Amino acid sequence: MKRAYPVLLGTLVVFLGLHALVFHSGLYAYWVNPSSSTGYLETILYHESIRPKNGPNQVVGVGDSRMALMPKHANAMTPETGYSFGTLGVAGATPRVWYYILRDADPKADRYRAIVICLDNYNDEDALEDLADRETDLSYLLNRLRLSDLNEFALSYHDRQRQWHAASTILFRGLGYKRDVEDLLHGPIERARTVRQSWRDSYTWFYDFQDTAKNLVGLEVDWEHRKVKFPEGLDHGLEEGILRRMVEPIPPQIGRHTHYMQLWLGKIAQHYARSQTKLIFLRLPRAAWIRPDLPPTNPNSSVHQLEKQYPNVVLLPEHLFDQLETPEFFKDEYHMTQPGLDRFTEILARKVREILGPAH
Repeated sequence: MKRAYPVLLGTLVVFLGLHALVFHSGLYAYWVNPSSSTGYLETILYHESIRPKNGPNQVVGVGDSRMALMPKHANAMTPETGYSFGTLGVAGATPRVWYYILRDADPKADRYRAIVICLDNYNDEDALEDLADRETDLSYLLNRLRLSDLNEFALSYHDRQRQWHAASTILFRGLGYKRDVEDLLHGPIERARTVRQSWRDSYTWFYDFQDTAKNLVGLEVDWEHRKVKFPEGLDHGLEEGILRRMVEPIPPQIGRHTHYMQLWLGKIAQHYARSQTKLIFLRLPRAAWIRPDLPPTNPNSSVHQLEKQYPNVVLLPEHLFDQLETPEFFKDEYHMTQPGLDRFTEILARKVREILGPAH
């Protein structure tokens, strides 16, 4: 029996060593499915790392799928603005994810003249979902979380079961890759082809992407009776989301989101506290039609507090993009059409130039 202990110990050491080599070294992350949450975030970070950067006048946007900055269009304006633009926007990403993205994309907080951070609102409005318990954040960040992040990240969840899942996945990253590994083993040749093509071509796919021009013109809202008239030919799958956005009751405002935003936007601000980088916050165009019962302005919200606390934090005028809040510029309840994205980018690029001044 005594001889079994060294064998068991040796087996455990070999297992942990192989696990660390494959999953904690970044080796497996290269081969992860680009369509997965982890692969998608890794692709976006890779794109920013290879983006041509001529000089120090770099600006990057951060946000989720509504991050409407179009770098190609903004860079066509470089002769006018003097600045080059990139994006770290990740569909489905939350402020918690944004912090870790920026930490890895800009570890010394010195790569950009400005970070543009896109928010739904300046008021910390509560939604039905508690973002602190969004489970997919762990999937996005699987390759980016370090052992030193274990307490901070895991305990940022409110649900105990999710805290435990996050902690165990950070310790044993292979647990998070389980489904991806199974998929890889079912088709290794196809995975290799997909991964190589993604690393080779996806920067161009993203940079040259053109969204639809199909819009919501014809949308009408009867607020008194809480009814919506939809445009002819609209995909019926969009109707439920538009109804929820336009007329269904909003969740009770209990202040839950304020704590979350204070934590994660605060950590972004702390990362850049001693930096020359400006943190420029903006409120995105909200929808094709603005309901009249939105929560009142919150002058003590997280971003307003950051603006008072950090001299490098700038809030763009809250109503800067109101001109885009029409059916002409929206394709669904949240997202803009390509003409809307282009107009947004033009307004933003010029505003950034106004804030930062002449390029160096």
